[in-house]
Amino acid sequence: METNKTVFRLSQNRCSMANSKSATNSARIGESTVGHTRLGPLPKSRSWNQVVESLTGSGLGQYAVSSSASRVSIIAAQTLKAARTTLAKASDDAGVRFTFYLLTQLVLASRRPDWRAALEQHGIALSDQSSVFDLTAEVQGVIDRHIGGTSGGATDLSEMAQQAVGEALTSLLSARTPNMFGDTDSKELKNALRTLSTKKGFGQLGQKFFASFVARFLNFHLSRATAAELGAPRLQNLGYIGEFNEALGTHCEESARIVRDFCGDWYSKTEYERGIDLANSSRFLAVAVKKLRSELQQQGSVF
Repeated sequence: METNKTVFRLSQNRCSMANSKSATNSARIGESTVGHTRLGPLPKSRSWNQVVESLTGSGLGQYAVSSSASRVSIIAAQTLKAARTTLAKASDDAGVRFTFYLLTQLVLASRRPDWRAALEQHGIALSDQSSVFDLTAEVQGVIDRHIGGTSGGATDLSEMAQQAVGEALTSLLSARTPNMFGDTDSKELKNALRTLSTKKGFGQLGQKFFASFVARFLNFHLSRATAAELGAPRLQNLGYIGEFNEALGTHCEESARIVRDFCGDWYSKTEYERGIDLANSSRFLAVAVKKLRSELQQQGSVF
């Protein structure tokens, strides 16, 4: 019995030390200890190898079954490795950091009585009849002007983030407004945007943004790896291209589930406690990117 008590005390001490270390690490990155629960392997409609096979399958008919599977695995592994390397640079990219920060300011503005004035502080001008399309166009313009004024200018990563924020806003807001392109009241646009300003809503927006962002450079690296392995890009048929894009988009959205609650928790707690600015949103971005890189690494070990 005494031996069991000793073991239990040792276990308690180890847990206490681990919790202390975790809290210290969180303090070092300047963020609250929110959203750090590991979900375990995230369920996917298709494995990463199956997504890759949907792109390469039409070009593997000349190979034996075992050889085809091996080539798919090679392409899948090379793509994930390259994507993880690219993703590691995202949190250091000024354009990516600004784009994510701007996303937080859009939804926060919708909570203000004079929301259009709040948006104008960030260079976004809307009218009484502005639509989802108008808002996304203004957002793209602000990002262009900001990146154009930096010493480094636009990068592949900043352009992918810019496209991703447009896709995320269009996807979620168009489902919440009667008309995407016009003939609408900007109050409806404000109300739609406000639904994304809650803890749950920003979690959904964050997941959509990161899913679209990851999908873009996975697609980029996958195309290169496929061409290198099989000699030419695949899927000349538009129907097959659409099917592949859908499979890739679904896979990335399921993968980005790892940051959904993390986004919502951080957004809600940070805005309540100190307010969101470019500095703390950039620190959050770095942690979110690490989570996504970890998810991609885990996918590389599951075939």
